[in-house]
Parts: sequence; structure tokens; C-alpha cells
Amino acid sequence: MAEAFLKILLENITSFIQGELGLLLGFENDFENILSRFSTIQAVLEDAQEKQLKDKAIKNWLQKLNAAAYKVDDILDECKYEAARLLKQSRLGRYHPKATAFRHKIGKRIKEMMEKLDAIAKERTDFHLHEKIIERQVARPETGSVLTEPQVYGRDKEEDDIVKILINNVSNAQELSVLPILGMGGLGKTTLAQMVFNDQRVTEHFHPKIWICVSDDFDEKRLIKTIIGNIERSSLDVEDLASFQKKLQELLNGKRYLLVLDDVWNEDQDKWDNLRAVLKVGASGASVLTTTRLEKVGSIMGTLQPYELSNLSQEDCWLLFIQRAFRHQEEISPNFVAIGKEIVKKSGGVPLAAKTLGGLLRFKREEREWEHVRDSEIWNLPQDESFPKGH
Repeated sequence: MAEAFLKILLENITSFIQGELGLLLGFENDFENILSRFSTIQAVLEDAQEKQLKDKAIKNWLQKLNAAAYKVDDILDECKYEAARLLKQSRLGRYHPKATAFRHKIGKRIKEMMEKLDAIAKERTDFHLHEKIIERQVARPETGSVLTEPQVYGRDKEEDDIVKILINNVSNAQELSVLPILGMGGLGKTTLAQMVFNDQRVTEHFHPKIWICVSDDFDEKRLIKTIIGNIERSSLDVEDLASFQKKLQELLNGKRYLLVLDDVWNEDQDKWDNLRAVLKVGASGASVLTTTRLEKVGSIMGTLQPYELSNLSQEDCWLLFIQRAFRHQEEISPNFVAIGKEIVKKSGGVPLAAKTLGGLLRFKREEREWEHVRDSEIWNLPQDESFPKGH
């Protein structure tokens, strides 16, 4: 299979999950996982193509990869078509989950493809192929430590829980404490981590505090360089990994620091072990707080029980909804309240869905527009599928 086709396919997948049509469907997690598998395979592709003429097993492996890539391309085309159809039919704006029947049909096919890609990726190790470092544009938006939400509802208890876990946890210096915040997309993991990071108790207890947005680029050298820059607000003249490791250990040695690694997708135990080895120089109580959607990431990184984020109550979702749908201090008629509360039920307790629904109806003041959203069947998804997008 030509490298060019796989490169274009990965770019198309990235473009789809970043764009308007991708947001309508909500298959970001699935396509992120497919991207991850293909990227792993892509690293050895150049060597495999050179060796296939002399090795029939490698040639057969490339044929399997080729077939899988074309099937993924077909699935992507179907998703684009279905999203365009929903957008045309619904007239509800940018953000939209897809019809349940389509989700289950494509979801099943994606699951089957993931199993095939897992097998193909695993098989590559049998050939001892040379891995080439491939830079891929991060598909996910970058996050920062500043709390940008105008008002956070329903997370005070969670903030207090996590702050107390971090402050009261005293481990021996050999065991770096790592607390994963685990939950589906849109539940507000990043927002909660920002609340904890900026909590006065945390600020007084930990020094330095470092925030790193990881996404799917879990490169040890990049992360260490970013952490150093975060602490010193400057960069090193040297660019080799060993120098970066030494410098970071000097900066963190004996410090009770807090490092937030936000939006982690890395499932490679070795990559985390390499970074952890450098970080294990802090004082007792030094901690890492990480956010992730993936249970495997939590199990690889966590030394403490993962903090599983629950869905918001209907009351808190309602507050989020009206914050987006109405201007400050605008009087809300009883009819809009009644319709709005029915709409909020469709959010399934997912904050991002409540905010998105409110945003769709911002400044719309005709009851029929609200009723159209309330009665639209394509919002009727199971609660855990309501709105996967976001942090």
C-alpha cells in the first residue's frame, strides 16, 4: 500500500473529526482510536515496503493493511454522507448527534475494524521493522490552566474531593502519586482539573504547579521541554533528550510539585514509564493529576484510584442551558421554561450537550423554534452516548 494513501486517509479522518460534519455525529473517540492504530503502523510502513519484495509474510501483512485502510475510508465516506443528510434535515445548527440506528450500524463496523487494526498493529512487531518518527498534527484543541467557563455548576463536591486527595496524599519519594480523572467526553474533566489547579489550597500546598495539554502527542522529549518552559519561562540552548531530563530533574528535585497532564490518550506503558522515571525526584507528596477518557490510560498511569466523573444533575444542566440560551438577567417566560426543561432532558446529564443545546437556541425567542428542538428524534440517544465531544 502506498504511504501516500494512508497519509491522505489520516488527514481526512483528522479533518472530519475537527470539522462541522464530524461534530454532528460524535464518533470522535472511535476515529481517534483508529488514528492512533494507523499512526503506530505508519511508523514502520517505509521499512515494510522496502522489505516486502524479499519477505512474503511482510507482503501479505501489507495487503491486509491495504484492505483495512480502504474499509475505513468507506466508513468515513458513509459518516460524511449521513452527517450532511442530518445537517440538511435538522436545521439545528452546527452541533448534532446522529440518529441512533446509524450510530449502532456504523459503531458495530468500527468496532470490527478496530479489532482488525489491533491485530495488524500487533503483527508488525513480528517483522522487527525499523520505526520512523512521524509528526502528526494534533487533532484536539489545546487546553490551558485558566478557567474559562463563566460559571461552573455542580462540581464543587468533586473539586473538594480531588483537592483533599491530592493534599492529604503523602507517598514515599519512590512512588510518584498519580490521580486520573476518568470520564466520557463532554463531562467537564478539563474544567474540573482547572478548578483544582486554581484552588487556593492547591496553590498554597504545591510549588511549582505545571499545566500541560498532552492530547495524542505523548512524546517524552516534547513533554519534558514543555514542562521546563512552563517552570522557567525560558528554553534551553541544547536540544538533546539527556540534557532536558537533567534540567527537569534539577528543577523538580525535592519539590512538592503538582503536574497536570490534560487529555491523555497514550496507551503505551513504556512511554509513561520513561517520563515517570524523570519525574520521580520530587518531595514526598509531589503529585500528577491527569484527565482521560480511556480506562486503560488510567490503569497505566494511576497509582491512586481513578476519580470517575459522573453526569450532572438535571438541575445543573438546566442552569448551564439557560446560561447559554438567555442574556444575563433576561426574564424567561413559563412556556420557555417548560419547553427548555424538556430539551435539557435530552442532554443526558452531559454538560457540553446542555451548553450546546442552549447555544443553538441563543436569542431564539419563538416557541416553535424551541419545540422543534424538543421534538427532534435525533437527540434521543442513550445517556452514555449523548454527546461525546469535548473535555
